[in-house]
This record gives sequence, C-alpha cells and structure tokens, in this order.
Amino acid sequence: MIQFLEYEFDELQTILFKAGQIVPLNSTQSKLLALFIFHPNKVLSKDDILEQVWQGKVVSEQVVFQNISQLRAILGESSIKTFPKKGYQWQLALTHSTSPNDIERKKSTNTDATSAFKASLTPSSKAVQIPQSDIAERAKKTNYIPAIVGVFLLMTVAFGLYWVKGYEQSSNSIASRSISDSNITLAYIPFTADSPRHFATELEQLNNQFDFVNVHFNIDTRSFINSPYMQYQQLGLTRELAFTGVLKSNGDGATAKQLPYLLELVVQGPQRSWTSYLYGVSMPDLVSQTQALVATLSHSNYFNQKRDSLLSAELTLINEHLGGSLHALPTLIEHLIDEKRFDAASGNIDLLLSQSELTHPLYYGYGKWLKGRLLQAKREPVSAQSYFEQADLLFLDANIYDLQAEVNKSIAELAHTVAHTKEDYEFIRHHLYKAASLARLGKKPVAEIRAYTLLSIKASKFGFKKERMDYLMQAKTLLAEYQLDDSHYMLPMYHFALFADTLSERIKFYHLVLDAPVTPDNYWVFFSSADALSQIYLKEGRSDKALTVIKKITEPARSAWLHAKYYRELADTDKAIEYGKTAFNLGRGQHINWLSLNSALLLLELQHNQGTNQSLVQYREFITNHATEWWLEWRKDRLTKVGITVTEQMAGL
Repeated sequence: MIQFLEYEFDELQTILFKAGQIVPLNSTQSKLLALFIFHPNKVLSKDDILEQVWQGKVVSEQVVFQNISQLRAILGESSIKTFPKKGYQWQLALTHSTSPNDIERKKSTNTDATSAFKASLTPSSKAVQIPQSDIAERAKKTNYIPAIVGVFLLMTVAFGLYWVKGYEQSSNSIASRSISDSNITLAYIPFTADSPRHFATELEQLNNQFDFVNVHFNIDTRSFINSPYMQYQQLGLTRELAFTGVLKSNGDGATAKQLPYLLELVVQGPQRSWTSYLYGVSMPDLVSQTQALVATLSHSNYFNQKRDSLLSAELTLINEHLGGSLHALPTLIEHLIDEKRFDAASGNIDLLLSQSELTHPLYYGYGKWLKGRLLQAKREPVSAQSYFEQADLLFLDANIYDLQAEVNKSIAELAHTVAHTKEDYEFIRHHLYKAASLARLGKKPVAEIRAYTLLSIKASKFGFKKERMDYLMQAKTLLAEYQLDDSHYMLPMYHFALFADTLSERIKFYHLVLDAPVTPDNYWVFFSSADALSQIYLKEGRSDKALTVIKKITEPARSAWLHAKYYRELADTDKAIEYGKTAFNLGRGQHINWLSLNSALLLLELQHNQGTNQSLVQYREFITNHATEWWLEWRKDRLTKVGITVTEQMAGL
C-alpha cells in the first residue's frame, strides 16, 4: 500500500482509499494514477501517457488533459505539475505502508476489494428503516446459538429440499409449452461469466447443454449484452429470439448455500429485449429453467409488438403462463407505472415482494426499487427515498452492483425533483458518481457511460458549465475505451449539441446524431434531434433542409407531429391542422400522451379564432383529463392565450 496525504493506493488492485473508504475512480483514472505513482520522478509526456494508459487506442491529446484535471480535482491542484511542452510529473511525497489493513488486503484478490467497496458505498444519509421482516430474515445469518444448532441444521436441510422442489415445480410448470410448437427459431450465443476462469468448468458444462437451440453464433458475449439490438441486426436475424447469459456467484449470504449460482439471462427479439435473473443449484438446473422460460417467451408476441400501449397486456399473459415464476413481474410493473396504472402496479409489487422475500433476493431488492419508483411517480418523494435506500442496501448485501447502480441513478433523479442549492447538487453528484463506479464494478459499461452523461446534464442544470463538459468528455472517452458501437454515441452527441456555444456547432452535432445507428433505446434521442434541427432550419428560412430532416422520421404519429409544426411555420394553416389532427388521433390511439397533449394545444391555437366547435371541446377535454402539473406549468403562457386557466387545471389534479 502506497500512502500520500490522507490517501492510500493499493498498487496490486489499483484502488484508491481515503479514510478506509474507496474513492471511486473509473478505469482510465485508476491506470493514470498508477502510472504517476509508479514513476514519481519522471516527467511523463503526452505520448508516454497515451501509450501506457490507452495502449494504442485512438484518442485525442485533450483526453489526457481532461483526465489529469479530474485527478487534480480529487487529489488537489498541486498533486500533478505541468511542464510546458514536456509533460506532467507527480508532486506528492509517497510512503509504503505495511499496516494490518494493508497486509489483510494483500492476502486477498477481488473478494476483499469488493468487501471494502461495499463498505465505502453504504448510504451516508439518515439511517434507513428496513421493515422488521427484512431484519428478522437477515438475523438468521448470524444468530447461531449453540442450543439450537441441531434445530437450525434440520431447518436448513428441510428448507433446501423445499427450495429445490419449488424450482423443479416452477420449471416443470413452465416447460409444459414446447419450443417446437412456437415456430420461432432460437439463436444461441455462448454464455460467459463474471469471472470466466473461476467458472471455467461450469461454463463448459452450461454451454454444452443447449441442444434445444436451432442456431449457434460464436460471437463475443459481452458485445451482445452491451448492444443486443445492434448485434441482433448484424447477425442478420429478423424473427428469431437470440439469447445469452452471464453466470455469477450468488452473493446473498442467506441463500448462497442452497442456490450457489445466479444467471443473468438476456433475450433479444425483433423489437425489444428481455432480462431475467435465475438462481440455480447446478448447471442442469439453470439450463432447465432457461429452456422453460425461453419456451414461454417464444409463444408470446412481446418481442414483435410494435405498439408499446399493448405491452402490459402481453406481459400479463406471459406472467400467467409462467405460473409461479416471478420473471415477468418486474417488466410488467415497469410498464404499469409508465402507463400510470398505479393500483395495478402496487398490487403486483406487493405480490413480487411477498413471493421473493425468502426465495429470490434479487427480485426482492428489485421490488423495493419498483416501489420507490411507483411512489416517485405518485409524487411521494419521502416514501420513495426510503424504498430506494432499502433497495440500495439489499443489492449491496447481495453483491448485485449493476442494479445497485440503477437504484443510485433513481436516488439522484428523485433528489433533482426537489433540488435548489449547491448542496443538493453535491448529493446528486455523489449518487451519480457512485452509480458510475458501481456500473463499472458490475461490468456494465453502457450504464457507466450513461451515469457520466447524467452527471453532465445535472451539472448543466445547476449552471456548472465546465463540469458539464468534463463529464460529457468522460462519457465520450469511455465509449472509445470500451469500443462500443456507434449507436451508443448518439446520447452524448445529442448533449454536445444542446451545450454547443455556436449554432454551427449545434447543427454539426445534431447531424452526427442523425447519422448514428437507431435502436429502440435511442429512438427518442433520434426524434428529439430531428425535431430540434428542423426547427433551427425553419427559423433560418431553410425549409427544404427542414423537410429533409423531418422525412428521416418514418413513425406515423411523430412524423405527423413534425409535419404539423413545419406547415404552421410556413403559415399553411390547413395542412398544419390536417397533420395536427393525425398526430392527435394517432397519439391517443397509441397512448403517447405527450404527443396528443402537444397536438391538442397546437390545434387549439390554430383554430382559436374559429369559435367553439366540437373538435375544440374535445381538445380542451383531453388536456383537462391528461395534462400533468409539469406539462401545464411548461405550457402556461400558451394555454392562457387559448383560454385555459392553468391554476384551475392544477387545482383539479
């Protein structure tokens, strides 16, 4: 262990500690810090740094400066000195430590690093009140009173038999549907593991048992998981279901002995993907569960359904066919929350929590997270925060870092809804930075990059212009470092456009977005960029260019909306009304409320001087019944001009 100032640096695992807690650094920052510490007396040129840290990857020299600036922000401006036209040199005194903590860390590998990381990520806010059922369950892990050892062992054996039997029953009930009856071809990508060397035997056994699969593809599993839709397209698939998975250890102490394995299963179809988490006692058990689940999914229309408004019905059918399995509930609940069907969502969350508490620690934590998201949607932030913190602790306890990262994003987003001060921003920044670090630990590069992109957005909204660009550049650097495909560049490029200082730069970045590959996940970015760029061209009087951009949007409802705005700008009221009505009706039919609301307001503005007619009454009623408080406040001035009083509307919410 190397010490400097109040820091310790584990040179074996390239982890930085401060006061016994891990300082979250991304992989590039860790490599860069190690390089400086290992060569404290050398002036390192930019070429030296690029060669040692980026190892031949093509990045700009600006990236070196940005990462050094980020290290200085953590360690102090005087930690690294710049020598003009020469390079950079470490400036802090270093000493080697052989403390008991250091010796203990050197005895370990990733296990002890993980434990230290878990300790450092315990929430610093007020103590979380976990329900008594949770506390009682976890007390079973440590209360080994000698007088009841015999009883405990008998209970453990009985519980284990019950558990295995329960999984067998669940698998058998699902597998009653045959894959061969679905007329769907299954494409299989070999499974990998969080630690492939550790699980070498299990992976070989696992990958040799998928004899029910039609097509095998020998491609990189991580690439498929990072970009399932793009990989699906590149494989030339059209109707098939492609699936793969990541094998992990069960990190939950209460269940690991009975179910030592956890499998993250990823399935991709023509329109969307699916993720489930399977606990198992052996590789044959996991294969059986996978086959049963994929069989049910292959009979559904979930992967081919183009209308999001019909997905909750499809998921309800899948949930019924899965019998006692919980795998459809998380996705179903997410759609119910999005559709504001709060009662149905609440009932399913209670079902998920009650059925997973003793048998599926991951879904139990997921249920707590979903409960927080439901309460956030219902504008109950205090209760939502409590459930988010419970989920954070449960995922931490079970070593499920990728989902813990998502929970911390939710905590940050919730905080932003009531944030006003610099201290609020620091709280948001802490949780998003923590989310990025957890995503890296969970080997989810896309989630790590999105956390940095969110950091950039939040910094911008609080007026920190330098920080917003630093975080955005970090996201771009990680894209190159992880060698992700071009579809992942769309979101950072979109925000480069939003943050651009000049109109020409903004136009350039919007075009970069529109040239990137489109996926279901980034389509909203593609549409938003087309919308913004077409409006820029219209304001400049370049209607031909605006129309060219609009034609890139082929989805009927959104295309009609952009055409309505286009013709309004050209003062062609009749065509604007025609397209506006199309957008309004299609939006209502597909439950795209924001589109129908905006179309209704546009139509009221276009026909405001035509007196009262049934159509105008219909548009007003739609706004009254569907507008949110946020939308009403955002459109306040425009609504007032067409005779809608926002204060009265808000009073009715």
